Amino acid sequence: MGHAEEAGAENLKGLAKYFNSQTNYGRANVSKATYAVVGVVIAYFYLRPSKKPAQK
Repeated sequence: MGHAEEAGAENLKGLAKYFNSQTNYGRANVSKATYAVVGVVIAYFYLRPSKKPAQK
């Protein structure tokens, strides 16, 4: 099962080799990238400086 699943990955080049929906390796990389992007967005909103009201 594993060898037949990896057979299509030999023809892929570039990012398609690492982020594809045909292999478990590619699916895992897509999910890892999704978690990383969500984490970066959360970190950005958590760590950004808060706006202070203008002083009069």
